[in-house]
Amino acid sequence: MAMRLQLVDGFELLEEWAESASQAERNVMYEALFAIGDGSAFLIYDIFGDPRDRGNFVVAVKPGLVLKVLLRRMDSSFAIRYVGAPEAGRSDGDVTPVHEGPGSPEGG
Repeated sequence: MAMRLQLVDGFELLEEWAESASQAERNVMYEALFAIGDGSAFLIYDIFGDPRDRGNFVVAVKPGLVLKVLLRRMDSSFAIRYVGAPEAGRSDGDVTPVHEGPGSPEGG
């Protein structure tokens, strides 16, 4: 059974990114956010754990577009930590935050 998650933080990052994104990019990002919320994202997208910060996951939304989220299982919620392009030239899938939220307060 999939866990349903509620988006509770990171709205400002999403809004800031959306100002310069195309309508097509916004559409696929919103689809990814809904998939995270309804628990189907792990079936649809390539998702990678962040080795530097437990609880954070990077979702490959489409080529050249990633979403980094913090999952908070204790309250069935998630928070947006980064929205945008992965860093060019990195082979480990890491992202260089252009728009990144604060660290991962595991519960706050």
